[in-house]
Amino acid sequence: MAVKQKGALAERGKADFDVVLIGDVFYDIATMPVRDYPERDKQIGCEFMLSIGGQAGNCAAASASLGLKTALICKTGDDVLSRWIISELQKLGVICFVRVAKKEEFSHPGITVSISFEDGSRSMLSDRGANLDLKEEDVDFDLLKKARFLMRAGHWNTEGLFAVNDKILRVAKSAGIYTGVDIGWSAYLGWTESARQTVFALLPFTDFLFVNEAEMKGLSGREHELLERGCENVIVHRGADGSSWITRDFEISCPAFEVKPVSPTGVGDVFNAGFIYAFLEGKGEKECLKFANACAAAHISKKRLRNIYPTIKDVEVLFISNIK
Repeated sequence: MAVKQKGALAERGKADFDVVLIGDVFYDIATMPVRDYPERDKQIGCEFMLSIGGQAGNCAAASASLGLKTALICKTGDDVLSRWIISELQKLGVICFVRVAKKEEFSHPGITVSISFEDGSRSMLSDRGANLDLKEEDVDFDLLKKARFLMRAGHWNTEGLFAVNDKILRVAKSAGIYTGVDIGWSAYLGWTESARQTVFALLPFTDFLFVNEAEMKGLSGREHELLERGCENVIVHRGADGSSWITRDFEISCPAFEVKPVSPTGVGDVFNAGFIYAFLEGKGEKECLKFANACAAAHISKKRLRNIYPTIKDVEVLFISNIK
């Protein structure tokens, strides 16, 4: 592997947590797949799914469901939606270190409305809510030293951490902990040079950068430019084409599992959780991608009547069904 075991905390049993996530949580309102968006001033019937959301929230939920001891540092409002999100995360086994925003404009959590289409794509409307108020004083830096893997997720949705992101990653790396970053789509800042620089500044302290192809194009357009800027590994979500792991030494890809897309929202975050699990288990490069692809496939193919995330058993079923 491009990243080797690098310290006592990388070993199971020597850390308080397998993975600590810092970032965004959302209340997701997602539709079951529809053929097309209605014309203006028209209405169509559809079925909604209400669930945990946010890059950090989804990844934390999926990590815990896979059996990883998971902690999440986040910020919410003090309303019924915020309390529901945290309660649901806790039911899945996530240890939540939550700060409640005091300002009225941050009195609700992030909220996303996601419209899913029959071809597996989706369109989203998001309000970042209390995520914007997550700041340095909300981060327990001692906690960052007690994990095997630190994941900074939801970069664009937590602008209050921009000034301290490099410190968060440096503290973890100095303790021998793997670091990961998932930036997501820059819906508010766009892909301006100043916005991109907020990501480039983190790459020297980032072991794994997780991006999809659209985010890659917006950020740089070239995986190897990100490696040249200091990142050790670029993990690319390629949707129906699977995924890739790119380093200075190798580039490997793994095809996706063939399933019918039902719930595409949050699939990339579930993939990330699967990758982290497989990597911490010591699996090889191809196996890490295959396991993460299986987690994504299990998630996208299920109707989210409640907060159910892939388990090891779900992944094993997919492996067995795909044996030729």
